[in-house]
Amino acid sequence: MIRVVTFDEFDPKMVKDLCKVLYTAFAVGSEHSGTLPPPAGFNEPYDAGKLLDAAPAVRAFQDDKILYLTTRKLASRKLFSGEAPTFGVARYNSQRALLSTSSVKNVNENVKVVARYALQELGHTFGVHHCLDPRCAMYPHWTPSFPLGEAAFCVFCRDQIDQKVRVAKS
Repeated sequence: MIRVVTFDEFDPKMVKDLCKVLYTAFAVGSEHSGTLPPPAGFNEPYDAGKLLDAAPAVRAFQDDKILYLTTRKLASRKLFSGEAPTFGVARYNSQRALLSTSSVKNVNENVKVVARYALQELGHTFGVHHCLDPRCAMYPHWTPSFPLGEAAFCVFCRDQIDQKVRVAKS
């Protein structure tokens, strides 16, 4: 089960549409599990890693994935080569991921773009790394073409996720 938890108010139709895309992409249930206040003591732009660590607990089974969704901006990541924009963060092979919709204009009309970012972060929770196929949601999100792609996985990434889902069900 993928549980979507919002830190801010979102249009219920958009969240429902996002859950449908997640259900289709991962072949597991997906639902909006409520809106919670973000942890206290954080200022915008949020440090994505710290926010994910401090995010409130959500009632979930051990093999559930939790996607926290916020409209607030996330701080850029500092790299050796400079700064990179942060759209979300996930812990590899873990339960939690965080996604910001601050870079998506008119979220209600661009659910596909939000879903593509969500697929990538949730893909990381399943232990899938970035992909070289530009059509795949696991393609690096910092490329200019990323938001233009479909909210879907390539065959290779789909197989990796299917294996993880099968193991979790057994």
